[in-house]
Amino acid sequence: MDSVSFISLGGVGDVTKNMSVYQHGNEILLVDCGIGFVDESMPGVDLMIPNVSYLKQINKKIVGMILTHGHEDHIGALPFVLPVLPSFPIYASNLTAALANEKLKEFGEKNLVQTVRFEDTLKLGSFSVSFARVTHSIIDAANLLIKTPIGNFYHGSDFKFDFTPVDGKPSELRKIAKWGEEGILCTLSDCLGSERPGHSKSELKITESFDEEAKRTKGKLFITTYSSNISRMNQALDVAKKYGRKVCFMGRSFLKARDVGRKLKYIDLPPKMEIRPADAKKLPPGQVMLLIAGSQGQVESALTRISEDQDRDIRIQRGDTVIFSADPIPGNEININSLIDTISRKEARVVYSQITDDFHVSGHGSQNDLKLLLSLTNPKFVLPIGGTYRQMVAYRELAREMGYTDQEVIFADNAREIIFTQNGFRPGKQVNLPHVYVDQISGETVEKYIVLDRRKIAEEGVIIVICEIDSQTGQLVSPPDAIVRGMIFPEKDAFVRKLSDKLNQTFPARLAPVTNWMYYRKTLQQKAEEILYEEKREPLVVPVVLEI
Repeated sequence: MDSVSFISLGGVGDVTKNMSVYQHGNEILLVDCGIGFVDESMPGVDLMIPNVSYLKQINKKIVGMILTHGHEDHIGALPFVLPVLPSFPIYASNLTAALANEKLKEFGEKNLVQTVRFEDTLKLGSFSVSFARVTHSIIDAANLLIKTPIGNFYHGSDFKFDFTPVDGKPSELRKIAKWGEEGILCTLSDCLGSERPGHSKSELKITESFDEEAKRTKGKLFITTYSSNISRMNQALDVAKKYGRKVCFMGRSFLKARDVGRKLKYIDLPPKMEIRPADAKKLPPGQVMLLIAGSQGQVESALTRISEDQDRDIRIQRGDTVIFSADPIPGNEININSLIDTISRKEARVVYSQITDDFHVSGHGSQNDLKLLLSLTNPKFVLPIGGTYRQMVAYRELAREMGYTDQEVIFADNAREIIFTQNGFRPGKQVNLPHVYVDQISGETVEKYIVLDRRKIAEEGVIIVICEIDSQTGQLVSPPDAIVRGMIFPEKDAFVRKLSDKLNQTFPARLAPVTNWMYYRKTLQQKAEEILYEEKREPLVVPVVLEI
């Protein structure tokens, strides 16, 4: 029986690292390619990326990739993933393509992502893909209708239904309803807001909040948000125009977003209105607004540097206001709170999400938004994506309220295949896809065992055990030694004596020269770990065997 397989390489049961695979016959369609964020438990690691080894293993033809919108958790992994896969076409809406191509340009790739219009339909092998504009916390976000030989899929990644969007372009509800009338086999729906009742708030309220702060602030007005949030920048610019404030962009990501926005005519910024940091310090503080990178407390961001007086032109001082117009990404709370504390020491006013919700609204649909999508698409089956497991459970509950049975709500996991036929679905294979990390310094991918080793060193320390082995007899030449780092180890002498006894028992005299030195290194490590475990110690053990 003809079938289509769906498998998530990220973004089901978690919020980031979004990448979906649709497979029909020998052909594969990919949707999104995002990064995942890490926390302090993963030392030396910047981010996670989807594990695409599955795509190489199955050796199917990739007919194309669609990017739904320009957030990092949907496009950020492109520079790391594309080099290890065969070439294929990539498509996205205007701003999404521009942001993706800017990112790829940093890695030496140019214009790989092609621009499509919302009225376009792409024929990619046996797949046909159409686009519907949806509102989100970024311009030009899209949901997809994916037509296949066995039925239609609605791919509803990040969205909400904002009826008064800042850019004046609401979600294309009529188009979505028309797709529903044509018949949808399965709706894959964003579920991040499934625990929140009602409708998600409109972005328009942010303009009012910016206006109030611009009116009351006598000093400089700093606004930080996600660099991809062009509409939020426009809201700030409108307020700056109203109150006669000159605008200064600071931070590499903000400068790039400004350039992309201008190129696409998405940012309305008269040249005389923009100033450089060197000019900003010459103006009265009440005439300056700074749009600045650093909403997530990034250590090297422009806002962090300024807060630590490391910028030659700009200082934060009494009378200034700093607005964090973005919610913390999970894992970034410590850095953000530290940054807020540093700014507060400057006696500036700091406004952030923990004390007010006036400066950020969710870009994800609440319960009524999600119910409206289900009503419009009217699918046979629903599959929640883009949320944690508890949010998937909450989504199932609201689907029940819409008349769906538990058997019609599909709970998938990352790397779990779901096989669809015209009339139903069944679970497929579970693919083994370990996390793939990107190293902070080299930018190279890192295996999980390296991250675990780093964590062990950070938490327990490291001990280097050294022994000299006679290459002819295979016996210890002298007692072993131990070099300890990152741990308090008063029992070192006792440890060395125990290790010496164990090694003497383990390495009997040989009649032939030693050839298998790996055996000696492995044994040295094993015996050292046994003794340490008895002492309730678990540092990283590095064995060193010297041939004598």
